[in-house]
Amino acid sequence: MPRLKTLLQLVITSSVASSAVTASAQNYCFPQAYRLRPATIYEEQTVTRMRPVTRTEMVAEEVTSYRPVVRERTEMREVTVPVNTVETSYREERYTVWKPVTTTSYRDETYQETKYVSETAEREEQYTTFRPVTETSYYQQQYTVQRPVTETAYVQQQYAVQRPVTETQMTTQQYTTMRPQTTIENQTVDAGGYVPQTTVTPGSYGYGLKYQRALYATPGPLGIFARVHGGNVVTPTYTPPTAQTQYVYRPNYIQQQVARTSYMPVTEQVQVPVQVQRMQTEMVTQNVPVQQTRMESQVITQKVPVQTTRMVPTTMVRKVPYIVQRPVTETHTRKVPVTTQQWVTEERVRKVPVQETRVNYVTRKVPQTVRYTEYEAVTQTVRKPVVREVMESYTETVTVPRQIMQRVPLTYYDAYSPAILSGYSTLGVEPETVEAPQAIMQPETDSEPELRLKPAQGFDGEPQTRLKSYESVLPAPKSPSSPSDESAGEPSELEGPANSDVDAPAVIDAGWKIRYTPQFVRTI
Repeated sequence: MPRLKTLLQLVITSSVASSAVTASAQNYCFPQAYRLRPATIYEEQTVTRMRPVTRTEMVAEEVTSYRPVVRERTEMREVTVPVNTVETSYREERYTVWKPVTTTSYRDETYQETKYVSETAEREEQYTTFRPVTETSYYQQQYTVQRPVTETAYVQQQYAVQRPVTETQMTTQQYTTMRPQTTIENQTVDAGGYVPQTTVTPGSYGYGLKYQRALYATPGPLGIFARVHGGNVVTPTYTPPTAQTQYVYRPNYIQQQVARTSYMPVTEQVQVPVQVQRMQTEMVTQNVPVQQTRMESQVITQKVPVQTTRMVPTTMVRKVPYIVQRPVTETHTRKVPVTTQQWVTEERVRKVPVQETRVNYVTRKVPQTVRYTEYEAVTQTVRKPVVREVMESYTETVTVPRQIMQRVPLTYYDAYSPAILSGYSTLGVEPETVEAPQAIMQPETDSEPELRLKPAQGFDGEPQTRLKSYESVLPAPKSPSSPSDESAGEPSELEGPANSDVDAPAVIDAGWKIRYTPQFVRTI
């Protein structure tokens, strides 16, 4: 068993190496040719630029100014001043004064006092009163009234009226019209299309593992019953050649004439009637009513009531109370004080001050206030505007053209040439080159490692492409009027080859099913 495992490893290594050599040989024998085509692409780049910007900044600046300050200081000066010295002395002086002396004595005096006693009595009294009596009388009064009288008179008045008069005049007017002009231009049009191209890839020969039943038997218990086992054996394998049919574009440049219609401006002059309206002055006379008001005098007589009030005397009697004062005399005794005043001589002594003044000159230091002016420094912080021009950066996105070279594979087709049996497919998957690993001899071990094989990959004969994106230089094809018309009786795309017994469609039958698509631009 270890020898069988070693043999399987050698067979697998040789098959992988042979497939890699076959793929590299095909690439070497049929290299792909390319042509370089310049193209211009536009890329967006972010550019940082500088621009001058004017900014105003407030700069703090210290300004020193001097202001006058009036201050005072005290100076001691020597001054000689006269000082008056007053000396006071007293002397005695005698004088005589008269002093009054008052003596009071009482004497008895008899006096009579009369009192009045009030008594009330009534008496009748006649008096005359005047009562007002009102009498009404009428007398005629005449007065003159000014009444307004309005009279209407008609006065002729003339005024000017502007009446519109419409006249028709012919005016020359220019206008520009666009007239069509057809020109014939020659242009080259690509009328090519896609044609089928068959690529045949030869088959490969190698060795592989195949499961075989009843490969060996294992004796059962007591050597009676045997268990039959299957296993993998090395068998030669042959891969049949593969034919791939793909459509390549075949250009067909033809010259055709295209009619282009352009519009040219043409200026024409036309006489256009224009209505002109002007104002015509006319004199109109009309009678204008004028109202005049005059005052007319009128005498009006009316009766005016006059009320006269007269006083009528009336005699009336009334009782008037009156008070009678009756005198009553009484005799009383009282003491009356009698004051006697006498003047007595008295001698007195008094002190009289006598003042004597002397002048003495004394030198003194007198403080004197002197004013002087000093200039004091005052520092102020002033914000002064300063205009500065600085460079400011800003970001701008610009579109920059860049020239690139594109590798375009050269494809060709010859209807009368034999089919290409092998070569490089432009739309197929590029075969990978696999280096044959060196065989590693492992030491034999008693344990049997598990042998795992990769499952066989399914065959997909449909051509594949590595094209990720394309740029169209031709106008996009017009879409069909309705989806039902397109898919009514034909498939949307050509079916690829498959491993089936159905015959592949002929080239003539597939030609009318190919839809024209824009030219692809590959980016290598």
